[in-house]
Amino acid sequence: MHQRGLSIRRGHKSDSLLPDASRKDAPELSQVRLRPLEAQDLPALLRLDARCFPPRISYSRAELEFFVRHPRSTTTIAETDGQIAGFCVVDWRLESGRKVGHFITIDVSPELRRKGLGRLLMQAGEADLAAMGAIAITLEVATNNAGALVFYDRLGYQATGRIPGYYADGTDAFVLRKRLNAAG
Repeated sequence: MHQRGLSIRRGHKSDSLLPDASRKDAPELSQVRLRPLEAQDLPALLRLDARCFPPRISYSRAELEFFVRHPRSTTTIAETDGQIAGFCVVDWRLESGRKVGHFITIDVSPELRRKGLGRLLMQAGEADLAAMGAIAITLEVATNNAGALVFYDRLGYQATGRIPGYYADGTDAFVLRKRLNAAG
């Protein structure tokens, strides 16, 4: 099973974490409903994941089901107008006896990107991990994904390593980390 890590598939740099207010189709973030995973969500999550990532990187049904149902993972669903607009999956592991969170994936419907939904899901995942006692959070991102790297930098993530050939196409990944408190 592969863990592709977190990657928003944008080919250009993001100039703001705030929604683009000039876009009339931008969803009002106050209208976004965040909720936990429900059993009937899996088919919609698979369809969204296939829209967000290329075939060799998007998850198979078995992989996504493993991640969302793992006892240490939490999945947050973002809905707009009763439809799944995005989701994130986080988990944690022990590192030197302390919990460290990990973003497995964040998927945002392509037509809703750069409108604040990704930031909202990141904040929800971070809050879930902090509530579980995580001292830090890690994620992986493609080294050639400039937009995502800017996005994560603005959220306080810093590169701590590189994994050669992490993605199925041979692309390397940066490992990013964010402290949740001074001890992380």
